[in-house]
Amino acid sequence: MSIPQVRAAGKTDVGKARTNNEDSMLCDDALGLFIVADGMGGHNAGEVASAMAVKIIDENMRMLAKTGSSPEAVAPGLSLTANQLGFCAKLANQVIFESACKYPQHEGMGTTMSALVLTADSYHIAHIGDSRIYLARHDRLEQITQDHSLVMEQVKKGLITARQAETSRMANVLTRALGIEAHSKIDVSEAPLQDHDMFLLCSDGLNKMLRDDEIWTIVKTAKQPAAICESLVEAANAVGGKDNVTVVVIDAVKKGFLRNLKDKLVK
Repeated sequence: MSIPQVRAAGKTDVGKARTNNEDSMLCDDALGLFIVADGMGGHNAGEVASAMAVKIIDENMRMLAKTGSSPEAVAPGLSLTANQLGFCAKLANQVIFESACKYPQHEGMGTTMSALVLTADSYHIAHIGDSRIYLARHDRLEQITQDHSLVMEQVKKGLITARQAETSRMANVLTRALGIEAHSKIDVSEAPLQDHDMFLLCSDGLNKMLRDDEIWTIVKTAKQPAAICESLVEAANAVGGKDNVTVVVIDAVKKGFLRNLKDKLVK
């Protein structure tokens, strides 16, 4: 699997109000795989669920990429890579659910999961829950995943506004998550990659502390992935840090663009 050149960084922090960090993240530059997961459940089971999701998806994507295997089609009509990612997310759901059923200390555990895979000309997403993936392109920041939460369902139905959703007491109620059900619906999608697309993956500890326009201002100001992650976490904590906060930022450079640029410079 050919991937673009990337500059990536990630940072996770317990925040100012929690005593343990139930977020997990992955930055696998070689595989082009990036994940943020935000766990839930009592007795620290949330951190178990999020760590399981990241580990299972990473290990199985590595295996599938190495063998080129084609798993069962979870997203008919999409590419092999998208189906591999969706299959690995589905497998993670199954393992987490079975663990929650088997071990009393894990009862009720689950996790959000937002995963991104970059290939030479495309990006591929598997997503469930209310962690987010943003795309920065053409001087604007756009959320490219949909929150699976009760308040977002109410917004879609016109029952409340997006601003009301931000302050709702039901803001933390999810309608979907990995491990909550034996067969959880996972959103799988893909789209063409453009040169210098920048992706931002985050747990809700970021976007519930900072508005999208505030996030975008920091992205534009800090510019480099590591600096962006550091600045976003600091900003979320500065205004309360009411939850764990995790951020992964990826700047993708298409290999074809680099070859074309090199040819122009040589000429």
